[in-house]
Amino acid sequence: MELHQIQLTYQPEEDRVLWRTSFRADDGSLQEIRAWLTRRMTGQLWGGLVEVMERQVALDKPHAAHARSDIVGMEHHASVDAMRESGSFGSAFQEDVAGFPLGAAPFLVTTVNFGQEAGKPIRMNLVPTEGHGFEVALPAQVLHGFCSLLRDAVAKADWDLELELPGASAPGGGVLN
Repeated sequence: MELHQIQLTYQPEEDRVLWRTSFRADDGSLQEIRAWLTRRMTGQLWGGLVEVMERQVALDKPHAAHARSDIVGMEHHASVDAMRESGSFGSAFQEDVAGFPLGAAPFLVTTVNFGQEAGKPIRMNLVPTEGHGFEVALPAQVLHGFCSLLRDAVAKADWDLELELPGASAPGGGVLN
């Protein structure tokens, strides 16, 4: 299955973030998987994301491992800017799905496991308490877009969570000596 779109939206009536991921199946049909993220799980997910992004820099650029926090921040800015310029953030989430492989009702994510290898997309395996979860592989640019969407959803939730990326302060905001 080929990743098509990701949407993260805060749902106040549930006090959760709804994660919708759509995929193109081998036959070309659009399939969607839905999952709930609680405040607690979102905080844990964020910590894991930061850790794997920094570790990925060390895997992909061992000579620059000492600057991995700064590199994550620079990659984040460049990726999000590129996605904005391409219109990726402005596209509406496609609602015309052919099916829901794990059911139309979102499942509650209770664990997230990460997988990574040098030169490959980071994999996230979302696991519910019972039943099947799903794994999604996110190339670096998509992963940074995901982080941006998650930060936006959490800001709307007003959960008092600080989702900061290392080295991701606004460009030009530092002091040079």
